[in-house]
Amino acid sequence: MKPTDAQMATLHKKERREERFALPFEIEVAGIDGEGEAFHIKVETKNVSLWGCGFVSPIELRKDDIVAIHVAAPEGPGAMERPPIRFQVVRAERDERGWAIGAWKMESDDAWGIELGKIAQPQGGDSTQRKGGADENEMDESEDE
Repeated sequence: MKPTDAQMATLHKKERREERFALPFEIEVAGIDGEGEAFHIKVETKNVSLWGCGFVSPIELRKDDIVAIHVAAPEGPGAMERPPIRFQVVRAERDERGWAIGAWKMESDDAWGIELGKIAQPQGGDSTQRKGGADENEMDESEDE
């Protein structure tokens, strides 16, 4: 039996720590806020990896919230809009500019449409086994995703 995308994302998250790349580009984030109201915002990534991203949100998001993220539609002839991908918020901390968010991709689809290692140098992370702790789903506070 083939695992679902969500199961693969969970397994991947527990086993790997992806290299992160400091690539600022515009993304669109949509979801339901704490008041039950739908929102749709455009923000810039702080960093991205194959399975996640970090960004600052002007809207309060909470750990375990599910949001839809996609790269903002590029402009120009032949530009293609990418479909939204479901992400789970794994870190949400108050920041002077809003909420520092770390989000983890819940689907195996390519969220970014680029080969990260070809256009930027890794910022941190590697593909070693995650270290266990009180909650192995928690990420180090120094990480952005």
